Amino acid sequence: MAVVVNQETCTGCGICIKACPEPNVIKRGDGGKKVVINKIFCKACLLCAAVCPKKAINSED
Repeated sequence: MAVVVNQETCTGCGICIKACPEPNVIKRGDGGKKVVINKIFCKACLLCAAVCPKKAINSED
């Protein structure tokens, strides 16, 4: 399972960055606004998805 960010919906609020228990897995992307997830180190706990106010983070099989 992979965790993905809908770049059209993401506002770059950063709440997911703070919620992630793994350091440096979620970062601001190019331009410093939207977030990107490092899929190699992501453990797919979905805490980021649970706190996203725009529901921009989801799991993908």
